[in-house]
Amino acid sequence: MIKDIILWRYERASWQWDLLCFLIILFIFLTPKAWFDKRDRLATQTSRLIVKAKDFSPDPNNLKKFVREETGNPNAEIVELKERTDANGEVLYEIEIR
Repeated sequence: MIKDIILWRYERASWQWDLLCFLIILFIFLTPKAWFDKRDRLATQTSRLIVKAKDFSPDPNNLKKFVREETGNPNAEIVELKERTDANGEVLYEIEIR
């Protein structure tokens, strides 16, 4: 019987055919959208930009403009800003962008 269902060996006007079609239609209309909607599960890709402190101003408005110019992405958003010091004692900013 399972082999017949998998291979769809029923005549077109039989009750088995009608039942299988009904089950398919039920699946289509009653399946939750969340089972197929994967947009929320995809990770957002971020990138990191490391800049010397003397090369720009950490003011939020200037920083946003600087990041968009450097990346060439007019929609770039700053996720995180970290101040770091390299081995020579020079201050660097690590900017994580999305």
